[in-house]
Amino acid sequence: MSQEWHIAIDNQEQRRKVAMVEGRARRDDHAETDGEVEFSLTLYPDQASLNVPASTQGREFIARLTEILGAPRLAPTVKCSCSWGDGVMGAMLIVLWDLPADPASPVVQSLHTFLGTRGGAFSG
Repeated sequence: MSQEWHIAIDNQEQRRKVAMVEGRARRDDHAETDGEVEFSLTLYPDQASLNVPASTQGREFIARLTEILGAPRLAPTVKCSCSWGDGVMGAMLIVLWDLPADPASPVVQSLHTFLGTRGGAFSG
């Protein structure tokens, strides 16, 4: 049984063929101060790309998305997050999933429901 999550969307953009959703997520059974994880999810017509901190909460968020989207095409891979002048800010994980071609597919709709985002963000 999956844990329930609280998702707060900070930014959602739709471009020609790409949608981007940035926000914060935490499991309902975690305190807000220690259980929140920031994420960036980019949706292409055929693929979803997630960037999330390499933390326990980040891995739990990946596990929940994997329940929705199925096995990823690219398993969680560590990359560094850097800022010019600030150096390395922390390890991040990138994960890629294939998406069904039909934006109205149950998988894409389940992702939409989980995130609480507008359906237009998922159109190709």
